Parts: sequence; C-alpha cells; structure tokens
Amino acid sequence: MNRRTFVHKLALAAAASAGMPGLVYPVRAATPLRIGLLAPLSGPLARVGEANRSCAALAVDEINAAGGLLGCPLELRVEDTQMSTAVALDKARQLFMRDEVAMITGMVLPSEREAALQAASAAQRLVVYPNFDEGRCHANLLTTGLAVDQRIEPTIEWLMRDGGQTVCVVASDIGSNRRVLVPELQASIARRGGKVLDVNWFPFGTRDYGAVLQRIASLGPQIVWHSIGDDPVTFVKQYRSFAMKPQLVSDIAHESLCIATEGASTGTIGVSSYFMSIDNAVNRDFLKRYTAHYADAHVPRLGPYAVVLPHGENTYVGVLLFAQAVRASGSVESGRVKAALPAVSMALPRGTTGVSRDGAHVLCETRIARAQADNRFALLDSTEQSVPVCHG
Repeated sequence: MNRRTFVHKLALAAAASAGMPGLVYPVRAATPLRIGLLAPLSGPLARVGEANRSCAALAVDEINAAGGLLGCPLELRVEDTQMSTAVALDKARQLFMRDEVAMITGMVLPSEREAALQAASAAQRLVVYPNFDEGRCHANLLTTGLAVDQRIEPTIEWLMRDGGQTVCVVASDIGSNRRVLVPELQASIARRGGKVLDVNWFPFGTRDYGAVLQRIASLGPQIVWHSIGDDPVTFVKQYRSFAMKPQLVSDIAHESLCIATEGASTGTIGVSSYFMSIDNAVNRDFLKRYTAHYADAHVPRLGPYAVVLPHGENTYVGVLLFAQAVRASGSVESGRVKAALPAVSMALPRGTTGVSRDGAHVLCETRIARAQADNRFALLDSTEQSVPVCHG
C-alpha cells in the first residue's frame, strides 16, 4: 500500500469512527467483481463470439453505471475457446481459478458449454449459456436461449393449424439433435396429424447438399425443417438454387444470416426468443446503445442499427439476470444464485423475461417470424411463456 492510499484509508476510517453521516464508499475504490466471457473469438464462429463479447460489455457498463454489484465494480475477463473443447476447458479453469470470476458466459457450441460446466462444478460458480439448446439442465447452468420444446411446440402448432402437414428434416449430426431435437420434432408433428417423410443428417464440414435436396424434392413435402448449425448460409443458398418449393422453416434464423445469404433466406419462417424487429422501448434503446458504443465498423447495418445476433442478446440478458439474482441472494455462489433466479423478472429487449422454477431456463415469449427481402423479420405470431422440459 503506498502512502497516498494509506492516508486516504486512514481518513475514511477516522470519519467513520466519528460517525460522519452519509459516508459512501465509491464503487471505483472497491476490488472489482469479475465475470468471464468464454467464446469463439477466432475461427468460423468468431463473429458470434465478438457479438457476445460486445453485448456482455454493454451489460457490464450498464450495471456499473447503476452502482456495480454487491458494492463492487463489475469487470469482464475474456478468453478465446478457439472452437476447441480442450482449450475451452483450460480457459474456463483459468477464469475460475486464476481470475476468480463469479460466472462464465459467451459459449456458442454445446461442447464449449460442457467444458465450462466441468470447471464450474469444481468452483461452485455459474455458467450462463447464451444459445438455444436441447433443454440441458445442470445445477450450475442457466440457459438464456429457448429450449427445444419452447421452439418446436409453438412452431409446429402454428404451421399445422390447418391440418396435417408433411415434413422433411435436415439437421447437423450432433448428439443433442439426435437425442432430443429430431425426436421432439417427430413427436410434435405426429400429435397434430402430420408426417415426417425423411430425416437427413449432415456432419460438420458438409458443403454439398445437392443429392439430399434432389431426394427431398422428389418426396414433395410441404415443409422442410432445417437445423444446420455448421454452415446454414451454404445450405440456404443451395436450397434456393434448386428452386425448392416446400416452406423452409428453421430454428437457426436471424437477420445476420439473411444478409449473408444475399436474398436466399427471403420467405424462411424462423423461430426465436429475439428478433431485431421486436417493437418495444427497451429493445429500441438497446439497439441504439449497442450501435453507438459497442458495434465496430465491420458489423453490418440494418437501417439505423448495427445487426445484433440473437446470441448477443442472449448474452446481454444472461448478464443482467445473473446480476439481479446476485443482488437478491447477496452471493455469487451458484446454489444461492440459482435459488434466487426464479423470483427474477425483468423488462429486456425480447420483452418481460423470468426464469423457470428450477433456475435453469428463461421464461419468455416464443416468436415466429418470416424473413423479408430487406433482411428484416416480420413477426407473425408469439406465444405465451412456456416451461422448458429438462434433458440430462
């Protein structure tokens, strides 16, 4: 401790012992409370990781402007997963053990989430996963995107209001899609009198979908549901190049992909908790501040605003919900934070948002929207908040 700091602390102590009224320790003088951002900041998903970092920074700045958290300023520590499970695990351990972060967010891939959870379990800290998921439940996990049933049930109900429909499914060949997503799709369609004609699995790295698209065309379904998470841009462009007639529906649809597909996404039905076109004051203010202060020159624009990926809004939401639960519990220990989360409810860009009774998933509206030629989404329907079904 240098002489200046010592004299300052001595003066504060003397003032306190003298009963000086209204003495407030400024937030900037306290030791920071840290949170971690663990995201793919290099490789094919770097743009998603960068959006998550920017939206986390926005949330941190807002929390600090309101006085910080537990009397401390909030500080963001950032690490790159490099899209590697081994690297994600190593970086998560560093964030928890070396940097002593109170929680970690920012992951995009399920494998990154699982690596962070492994480290979080030992540290008794929280992981906030800012992506839609299969409904993963864990004592140290909060997911701020929609679970499988929150996406599928409202969308299939909306698609099949006029009776049974025929569907072909194309999906990335990952465990959660095989175990949860596609079985849930098949069951939901069957309950409403529809029929799944075909399911096609694509390993990561697939770039030629021609043969499968020809087979789907020959089957003549009314709907094609796609959950291609590896390279949805290439898939959608090839889908349009084959002049496919079925209605394309996806739980991987947002404004950034519309721009990247150069018009090929027009007409696609998307399902998400967040689209930029949600019309409320909180979302408009969020887009203005993000555009003015956090989006760099390389982020594409949509009208007056920088494009915000849903993953970024999920990250922003997660940091704010975490902060609210920490304030309520007075602790950053994962068990106490999770116990406080179900009582949290906030007005956020997506609308009023709460947390399920187990503290595992968000409760918010599910939006169904159609991609327009101007790369915006026209909102078609929204559902009431639904309780997610846990898996694992």
